[in-house]
Amino acid sequence: MHNYTVDVPERGERGIRIECNDHGEWEEFQPGYRTVAFYCEGCGLELEVDLHDCYDWRDLGELC
Repeated sequence: MHNYTVDVPERGERGIRIECNDHGEWEEFQPGYRTVAFYCEGCGLELEVDLHDCYDWRDLGELC
C-alpha cells in the first residue's frame, strides 16, 4: 500500500497539495477546485480527493 499526504496550506486562499510519500511526486492545485485528481506515475494510481469545509457540512439524511 502506498502512502500519500494531502495538505491544505494555511494561506488566504487555500489550494490543495498532494504528495506520494513513496515516490516523491507531488502536485499543488490552485484554490477554487473542490475535487482534484492526482496521478503518481511511480504507483500507477490516480487518487481523487474531494475537499469539504467542515462548516458547510450537513446531514444528507435530512429532508426538508
